Amino acid sequence: MKKFLNIALVVALLCGVTTAKAQNDDNDYRYPHNFFSIQGGAQATLTHYPIGKLITPQVALSYGRFFNSKVGARLHVQGWKINGGFLAERFDGLSNDAKYGFNNITGDLDLLMNMSNILYPNRTSQAFDWLLIAGFGVNYAWDFDEFNDITNSMKYYVGPEPCGTKHSTFNGRLGTMFQYNFSDHVGVNLELDANYKNDEFNLKRNWDPDWQVQALVGLTFRFGMKKKPVPVPEPVVYEEPAPAPKPEPKPIVKPEPKPEPKPIVKEEPLHEVFYYNIRLSDPDPDKILNRIVAWHSKYPHKTISISGYADRGTGNPKINVGYAKARAEKVANALYNKGVAREVMVVNSYGDTVQPFEENDRNRCVIVVGE
Repeated sequence: MKKFLNIALVVALLCGVTTAKAQNDDNDYRYPHNFFSIQGGAQATLTHYPIGKLITPQVALSYGRFFNSKVGARLHVQGWKINGGFLAERFDGLSNDAKYGFNNITGDLDLLMNMSNILYPNRTSQAFDWLLIAGFGVNYAWDFDEFNDITNSMKYYVGPEPCGTKHSTFNGRLGTMFQYNFSDHVGVNLELDANYKNDEFNLKRNWDPDWQVQALVGLTFRFGMKKKPVPVPEPVVYEEPAPAPKPEPKPIVKPEPKPEPKPIVKEEPLHEVFYYNIRLSDPDPDKILNRIVAWHSKYPHKTISISGYADRGTGNPKINVGYAKARAEKVANALYNKGVAREVMVVNSYGDTVQPFEENDRNRCVIVVGE
C-alpha cells in the first residue's frame, strides 16, 4: 500500500509539471473540452482460483474534462458482480472447489495523460490517442450470501480468514487507453486497467493486497470545445513521380521442424504437519523436514507456505502468537539449513485465532503446504 501511494505521488508531481507547460503552449481548438463515456467489458480478481472461472462482466460510466491537449481528469464509476473461489486443496474443510459471487461498485477519481500529444506535440492527425491512467477511489460490496454459505459449511479450515462483513475498501488504479476518433466529438476506446485492492476485497483476509485486471470497450462523446477553424489551402506543387522499384525475388523459406511435445508431469501435493508439546517450538521429527526438502528439489520454483498455530486451551492470545511465530520460523530456518531457498518460503503466524483441528492439543502445530 505504501509503495503504491509513493508511486501515485510521483505521477501526480510529474503531471503537475506537464500541466503547467501544456497550458503555455497548447493552442489546439479542440481543448479544453468536457467528455462523457459509456463502457462495457470484463474483469477478474487474481487469486489461486483458476482465473477463467472468475471472469465477470462490468459496465462503467465516466464524466471528465481535458484541461489542455495533454492532461485531463475524470470521475469513473463501474460495477457488477465479482467472483471469488475456494480451492479444496488449500482449505481442509472443503471436499470440492467452491465458487462464490457478490455485488460490487467502484468509484474512482482518475488523472488522464494523453501520451500521443506529450510525445508528439506537433502531430497533424488527431485520429488516434494513447492515454495513461492513474487514480484512486473506493469499492463498495454487498450480497455475501454465497460466500457465507460456503464458510458456514466448513467444520474447520486452514487458510485466509473470512471477512465477509467488510463492505468498503480502498481502490488504486493504473491503466492505459487506446482511442480512435471518428470525429472531433465521437470516439471508440479500449481501456486496460490493473486495480490495487485492499486485502478484504475478495472477502478473504490473506495479509496480501488483492489485484483486479479488467478490459473495457466503449464510446466517448466530447463537447464544449471551440469551433473548428477554416483551413487555408496550400499551393499545389507538381513533382515528377519517382520510378517504381524493381521487385526483389522472394526468399525461399524452409518449414521449421515441429518440436516434440513435452511429457506431462503430474505434480505431487505437499502437506506436512509438525505437532508440539506445550511451549515447545523445535521442529521434529527430521523425516518430515527431509520429505519437504525432497519435494522442493522436484519443484524448486513452487511456494512453500509455513503457518504456525497455538491451542486456545493453554496460555493467552498474546503469548500464543509468539509461540506460533517461533515454531513457524524455526521450521523455516531448519528447511533453509537443509537447502530450501528463502525466497520460496512464506511464513505466517495465526496464534490461537485459527484452530485447524477439533482436538485442542493438535492445534500446537506448524502446517507446511506447497503451492
